[in-house]
Amino acid sequence: MKYIYTLILFSFTSISFSQENKVKAYLDCERCDENFIKQETSFLEYVRDQDLADLVILIRDIWNPSGGRSYEIEIDGNKEYKDLASSTTVFGYSSDTSSSLRDKLVNKLKLALVPFLDKAEYDLNVKIDTNFEDIKTIDDKWNNWVFELSGTYESDKEESRKTNRYEIQFEIDKVTEDWRIGIDLERDERNRKFYSDDNVYLSNRKTTSLRGRVVRSISDHFSAGVFFGAFQNTYENIDFNRYIAPAIEYSFFPYKDVLSKEITLAYRIGTGKRNYIEKTIYGYENQTLTSQTLTLNIRYRQKWGNISSYIDGTQFFNDGTKKRFSFRSDLDIRIFEGLAVRFSGNVSLIREQYSLAAGSTSVEDLLLQQRRIASDYETNFSIGLSYTFGSIYNSIINTRL
Repeated sequence: MKYIYTLILFSFTSISFSQENKVKAYLDCERCDENFIKQETSFLEYVRDQDLADLVILIRDIWNPSGGRSYEIEIDGNKEYKDLASSTTVFGYSSDTSSSLRDKLVNKLKLALVPFLDKAEYDLNVKIDTNFEDIKTIDDKWNNWVFELSGTYESDKEESRKTNRYEIQFEIDKVTEDWRIGIDLERDERNRKFYSDDNVYLSNRKTTSLRGRVVRSISDHFSAGVFFGAFQNTYENIDFNRYIAPAIEYSFFPYKDVLSKEITLAYRIGTGKRNYIEKTIYGYENQTLTSQTLTLNIRYRQKWGNISSYIDGTQFFNDGTKKRFSFRSDLDIRIFEGLAVRFSGNVSLIREQYSLAAGSTSVEDLLLQQRRIASDYETNFSIGLSYTFGSIYNSIINTRL
């Protein structure tokens, strides 16, 4: 695989403007260095709400499976700039540091701002280096394969308790326009001790997993693939489970629009064989299960707010009454200037706890979450409201104390 890199330099001069002459901008970026962006684009006057702005800068990010982060920049004009719009993409790589990535982001942002600043009659000095000696053709000896080995150890102690946890992970990924391949090997163990008078209570949870996927792009709207893996989970009473599941997905929007809007419908059918640590409530020590899953995923990241929701339903062919339904939604909606509402919630209806261990559960196991307990549902919910008012300006950077 070969890549061509072109060096483009971009700079602004004469940025000493009075506050009245500066273009007012609203910045919406969840995972970027806003202070750095504002500092490097000080020729703009940032305001606290998009209704007050001459232009709205929306920066969306997405993690690439190969480990890098990419950004999509979309700028829409308001008021006398409403006839203008600009967009561009920043591609990040796993080798990028946070500093080099934010430099890329700011340089592309400046380029995208040119039409607006030109209309505002800014004094611009644009320098584009077209020295072809700087163009490099590089052979990728890894052919898009990316490998990552990571480990974490955590320790938390006080007089009445002690917790130790470690995690080791090895990932292999390859991402191209046609293929998405990933393999993840992980080991996670958490040990906890609680001391009460002369008693010591122990909790030990272990998870070992190998998970993989091979996905092929079929068109702008269709993809197909296969999921496979094996895992052990002491909390779920799983001694060893191996599975394979082919899948197909339809995207209602072209996949290239994923950073701003996404609605996908995926169907998966698979089979797996389980060995249990303890005999289950159904009398099984091992079991083969076949299931089908239908998943609807909805995600919007627009000027008016963010929506992220999914609906997931699973049914087992072994027994049609055994099924699971899950719904989760996160909403962050702007109602009008200064007022925003936030909602987060999920509901799971559970009718398929095949792996529950037989026998009674001790109070210790229940409180220490040592094993899965029978439940027909899981749910949580939160809602928040915020209203911002006062000065419209939001350009000053002050990080003292």
